[in-house]
Amino acid sequence: MSSEYITDVIDIPSLIGYVREQTDGELPFEDIFPVEGVDDIEYELTQVPAFTGNVAKYRSWDTAPPLGNRPGVTIVGGEIPPLGLSFRLNEKDIVRFNKLKAGVADKTDARVSDRIFGDAANAGHAVQNRITLAHGEALTLGKVTLTELGDVVTGNAIVANFGVPGGHFVTAGTLWSDTAASTPITNLKAYEATYYAANLVYPDAWMISSAVMANLALNAQVRNLAQASTANPPGIINADIVQAVFTAAGIKAPFVVSDVMRPALDGSGNARVISDRKVVAIRQGMGKTLYGPSANAANLAGEGTIAFQDAPGVIAFIEKQLRPAAIITTGEAVAIPVVLDPYAVFCATV
Repeated sequence: MSSEYITDVIDIPSLIGYVREQTDGELPFEDIFPVEGVDDIEYELTQVPAFTGNVAKYRSWDTAPPLGNRPGVTIVGGEIPPLGLSFRLNEKDIVRFNKLKAGVADKTDARVSDRIFGDAANAGHAVQNRITLAHGEALTLGKVTLTELGDVVTGNAIVANFGVPGGHFVTAGTLWSDTAASTPITNLKAYEATYYAANLVYPDAWMISSAVMANLALNAQVRNLAQASTANPPGIINADIVQAVFTAAGIKAPFVVSDVMRPALDGSGNARVISDRKVVAIRQGMGKTLYGPSANAANLAGEGTIAFQDAPGVIAFIEKQLRPAAIITTGEAVAIPVVLDPYAVFCATV
């Protein structure tokens, strides 16, 4: 199968600009994984523990200080993988497209350019959707599994593993859906103690679902503390009261409620990106979303169609496939989220 880029009908820089404008702000976890464009398709992370364990020693005058131990450094690296989606024009649109190309189109033939821009935007949305699914995995599993490129069951799927300690994935002894018997305040105190011991700081927030927040509003431990702390105990506990109870009990990080949904990878419809039974630590600077240049972006830059500095990120282009004949619009990227600090990841099943 051979193909060639089409650059003389639709302005490709304008098409890319349109797609990026349409997809801007579509990464709901971008504050946790800010976007960074890079000029390579490989990444290498130097992970250094925040806690060194060193304590200075008093010494006598005119004696040398003792030597300290540097923290162990872990190098994590890998390739930034490509992803994308294409749409094929139908036969009628191919006729209209070639009339545009020949300069003999009438005003109604502009519909084919609208279709191309729409297809490119849809492909761009699909790219961002897949990256969002990867964000959810990184936050809850400390790794990103490219299930499209291998069988997870047989263990040959490609995995970007960022070395999160196993003790940072826990399950509550009694799930918080048991509002009579569970002890979420006690649990979260323990989670924060583990997190602080590893990082010497608390999370910026604990991300939970609206379902978990509803459980907390009905939880006996939470309600008992809320009713004991005021002369006029509330009959109904809302999210503000839940937050106030946890803060009064000594929990440092506030709750953030998130119910992000995206199309499921298996095509079964929209699904939650993060399970509604998870409590997830989030902290600024814990990760990044790396966008590198795709091969097609490099080709377009090499031909002078786009600037080299514009190659990283979501791009779109049109190509003419010769055998079989087709005109295809593609939106793609080379991108992956990475965890910069593996100790910052903490996820509890509740």
